[in-house]
Amino acid sequence: MTVTLKDIAERAGVTSATVSMVINNKPNISENTRKKVLKIAKELNYYPNVIARGLATKKSNSIGVIVPNLASSFVVRVLQGIKSTNRDIEYTVQLFDTVGQNETETQLFQRLARERRIDGVILISSTVTDEELNVFGEESVPSIVVARHCEHLDSVYVNNELGATDATDYLIGKGHTRIACVVTEKNGVPTRERLEGYRKSLGQHGVAFREELVLSVDDDTMSNGIEVFHRIHELDPKVTAVFVPAGDMVAIGLIKEAKKKGVKVPDELAVVGFDDIPAAEVVEPSLTTVRQPKLEMGDYAINMIVDKIEGREAGVKHKELPTKFIIRESA
Repeated sequence: MTVTLKDIAERAGVTSATVSMVINNKPNISENTRKKVLKIAKELNYYPNVIARGLATKKSNSIGVIVPNLASSFVVRVLQGIKSTNRDIEYTVQLFDTVGQNETETQLFQRLARERRIDGVILISSTVTDEELNVFGEESVPSIVVARHCEHLDSVYVNNELGATDATDYLIGKGHTRIACVVTEKNGVPTRERLEGYRKSLGQHGVAFREELVLSVDDDTMSNGIEVFHRIHELDPKVTAVFVPAGDMVAIGLIKEAKKKGVKVPDELAVVGFDDIPAAEVVEPSLTTVRQPKLEMGDYAINMIVDKIEGREAGVKHKELPTKFIIRESA
């Protein structure tokens, strides 16, 4: 049997209008009445009919989250932050993955917006270009990009340059001057920022920047880390440390291959990653890395998009979160 507002009102000893105001989070209701109504609604297993509400308000009551790759540990943790937010939101979160699809993230967003399937969108991607992000700003649907800064769009991101500077400063402080840097072609703006942090740290310590010590991989995978180890091992003079802003999976692959080939980490080769995925703690030796606050990024993103949808925020808003340097055994 369907529970109605009238059923809740009768149990609570208030009017149906009061129950409606509580359910819709309207002001001018005493805290005692609000708690009483919500408690009874929960006991009766009452759920608002969001579809009917959407028809009346021309809203979908849905927030879209667009990701380029669900296999990414970074994406998974940001999604966990979105899902575990402490805020009680009345929106369904829908996940859209563009891997293997004929649509780009931008094309997917345009279609969802024009079909009125979403009230707002969170894009988790560091590779999308400024030109592509312009499209997000042209639609009437609020949108936020997570993982990179964008001047004309709401964004949640970390200070990549400072994170890279911290890592390189640490390695130089340990006496290393031949420090390789492994970047990924796929990471767009964050890659450029991390490479700049590495370059700045070298300059500040009077260490020459050498182009041949910057190695590129196509993605953050262990297999690429294995391949990078052999490229580094062939360099002359010998490299004594590796900073891997490409990501922890590359760093872990590198460590595993070094162990296999009899190279001692960190005694003969120090390794520092970027991200702090769960595997960073369990690899042997455990990985020194730069931690990105992924759960917090997701939490900020969902709260920002809800505020934007509901008109509590106007103008473009940016949230920069700090990285944290995590010292373990690999460096």
